[in-house]
Amino acid sequence: MAIKTKDGVKINGLKPEMIMGLVITEGYFNSNGIPDIVVTSAVDGAHGFGSLHYVGYAADIRIWEIVNDFLPQFTEGLSESLGEEFDVVLESDHIHIEFQPKVKI
Repeated sequence: MAIKTKDGVKINGLKPEMIMGLVITEGYFNSNGIPDIVVTSAVDGAHGFGSLHYVGYAADIRIWEIVNDFLPQFTEGLSESLGEEFDVVLESDHIHIEFQPKVKI
């Protein structure tokens, strides 16, 4: 059971909140029978303007090991595990996770 990275992924600069998010994500994957998670992008790669990847508050996780029909339910469960301070988005080939606390007024 491990957090792995795809070749070339840079994790230097990930914020502690994201490290904790990856640990929670790994636990969630493990509880669903997937022994490892693979980070496919962290502070590297090409992302949209203002992306939280560039400031260490986002990571992308490989989804190859998850049955396609189960992906929406799996992603929703991961979002619940991470809590309301994280956004979890199912993309075409990965799950995007970002730490983005909501301000309550």
